Amino acid sequence: MSKKKTTIQLKVNYHQVDQMGIVHHAQYAYFFEQARIDWLNQQGVSYATLEQKGILLPLSEISIEYKRPLRFDDNFFVHTSIDTFKPYFVTFSYCIENQQQTIVTTAHTRLVFVDCNTMRAMKCPKFLQDKFIFNDL
Repeated sequence: MSKKKTTIQLKVNYHQVDQMGIVHHAQYAYFFEQARIDWLNQQGVSYATLEQKGILLPLSEISIEYKRPLRFDDNFFVHTSIDTFKPYFVTFSYCIENQQQTIVTTAHTRLVFVDCNTMRAMKCPKFLQDKFIFNDL
């Protein structure tokens, strides 16, 4: 299993907050997507290239636990790693921390490998498996 963990730093924009000045719950899905794309890029995988090769990774499940709010202009960090890797899907886990290194949110997303021609689940191609699995123990 991959022990590779990546971290990105983001900043809350005004359009991401609700009337109370707190990040709207739906924005977290975008934060996770940015972090996941960064994780893939750091493994040498371009999501655009995957799509060109006919491989899609649609989200099939998301679980979010909100612990503390983020507010407009806050800087925060999204830590991303793989939780589960199976032939047909991958589960990422996320931890968002504020600048004080306090956990704000934890989450998991499951993505399914899908063939863009048939729109059916497919086994992860070998070249991609090598990017997800590390023997770093």
